[in-house]
Amino acid sequence: MTEFRTLTFISLLLLGWIFSFPGEAPKTAAMKFGNQEDLSTCLQKSSSVWGSNCGSCYSYSRSYRINLKNVCTETLDVKVAVQEKSMRWRTYNQINMAPGDTISAYACEGTGKYMFWAKRTGDNTILFPSDQEIDQEFSKAK
Repeated sequence: MTEFRTLTFISLLLLGWIFSFPGEAPKTAAMKFGNQEDLSTCLQKSSSVWGSNCGSCYSYSRSYRINLKNVCTETLDVKVAVQEKSMRWRTYNQINMAPGDTISAYACEGTGKYMFWAKRTGDNTILFPSDQEIDQEFSKAK
């Protein structure tokens, strides 16, 4: 019985020591933290169109194109995902997106759904989700 108590005490000490030195995990761009504003509000839809010519699409009759504009005074790094009919996401990245600049993203056979993330240019403490993470998290048919 005494050995059990000693083991329990040592285990609790080790756990306390481990959690007293928390590492800072990278944050995704969609998260708010501290008093930093959510920079995704800096991107606003400026237009969208169905059936526009897309250079890499075999047929563009069912394509969906979205244009997002940086409406803030910050220069941003941006990731945009547009959903294909197959439920997979086509992604686009733009670094150093100046105030007033626009990013255009499309799906060859689109659903009309899109998502985006934004962070201050060069902010390496925030990570965008990978293409694989986007597909795993958001490709489920609903």
